[in-house]
Amino acid sequence: MEGLAQYLLHFSDLFQDREMSEDSDYSDWEEGLESHMNDLLQGDVEPVADLGALPLKSLDPEHVRDFLGWFLLRESGDFALIQSYAEILTAWAEFIEAQGWWQQDEYLGFVEILNDVGPSAIRAARLSQVLFHFIRSGTGVPPSLRGQRFSRFVEGHGRVTALTESGLHFNFDNQAETVGPVTLPKVILEMIEPGDVFDIEMGLRGDSWVMVDVGPVYPRSVYVEVEEYAGLEKLS
Repeated sequence: MEGLAQYLLHFSDLFQDREMSEDSDYSDWEEGLESHMNDLLQGDVEPVADLGALPLKSLDPEHVRDFLGWFLLRESGDFALIQSYAEILTAWAEFIEAQGWWQQDEYLGFVEILNDVGPSAIRAARLSQVLFHFIRSGTGVPPSLRGQRFSRFVEGHGRVTALTESGLHFNFDNQAETVGPVTLPKVILEMIEPGDVFDIEMGLRGDSWVMVDVGPVYPRSVYVEVEEYAGLEKLS
């Protein structure tokens, strides 16, 4: 629950009034940030997130989607931990409903989101772990390509646009073309779904694209294109 509080406080739309307004003194903010960084460097840990008197009705099911399917995947690739988070949130929602603090439709809204994003977040976390070890082991580069210099690199958030027997095809916001195919073992391809977004770096060796490095993988249900996103505002 502390992790959820950290997300709500720093990354949701619920505390925008705490952000620096246009009329604020930038130098005061900068001085406060510098002091905070010095405290962290000296070993001081951040205090437990304080949500104040935030009413329960302010919490929206989309906060849960963003927390499980984006924040936790960014912070931790441990799929077992993410599964525990999902189970705890489900038990918490059941407790809230049992106390009569939510109407039936409110409870069902949270359960629907948990049932949707929970399994996909766990799958994405497991996938990112498998890909990380696959890439770092060097087995993703065919022997015929080893020793060839890279002629090009592409990095960023790549969306899976096609999933075929020949491999993956990606679209990047900063690339007009489709990048791929990227060849992967069948067992890994079976873990991937169209629309998944990879935080990835790829390189072109000869006429073949290979994965150079990979970070979190996000499921489509969370990481949609900007023009598609009509939900809660996410602060940067």
